[in-house]
Amino acid sequence: LQERGAMAKYYNTEHTHPFSWEQVVRAIFQRYPNPFASHVLSEDTVYREVINGTVLYSRRFLTKTNKIPKWGERWLSGFARRVPLVEESYVDSVNKTITTYTRNVGLSNFMTVAEKVVYKAHPENPEQTIAVKEAWVESRFYGLRTAIKNFGIERFKNNCVKATEGFNVVLERLQSQQHNLSRMRQEKMEDLSRMRQEKMEDLSRMRRK
Repeated sequence: LQERGAMAKYYNTEHTHPFSWEQVVRAIFQRYPNPFASHVLSEDTVYREVINGTVLYSRRFLTKTNKIPKWGERWLSGFARRVPLVEESYVDSVNKTITTYTRNVGLSNFMTVAEKVVYKAHPENPEQTIAVKEAWVESRFYGLRTAIKNFGIERFKNNCVKATEGFNVVLERLQSQQHNLSRMRQEKMEDLSRMRQEKMEDLSRMRRK
């Protein structure tokens, strides 16, 4: 943990998903809902474009619950319990990176949180993806600024673990669905092959008659 800039408190961490980058990129916009993200109330994609033919840029609005620390309920009880956020993402198909930037657009007087996550293939294991997560937390709430920033960092730490676990659930579900579809296609191909074989045998028997 360190200070980034004059005011904001900074934290970074690294998590690993046991899935390839190709699997992660197919699921990146399907992270919600999942069992570890009950605090995410809504998500809407409002803009999308392809930059230079290789980078997919997306902008989404999310709404999440805004938990107030118990020690701050006396002073912060009037704050809304829901907060809107903007998530911007860049999916780079050439460099195989996914970069997301998330910031709250409400309750900025209480706390401003800017988050950055970079997903990239594991350099030693192509079947894994590394997620490098960073957060900058600032508060302009006079008298509680340091406590609020510390609270924001601790909440980010906890949410990082939940986000990784939740995304893994989604990735596992999509992988299972893909396996089931592949199995169904294989079974369908085998059925068609068997039907063709049976038809050819019927024709052969008819000719012999």
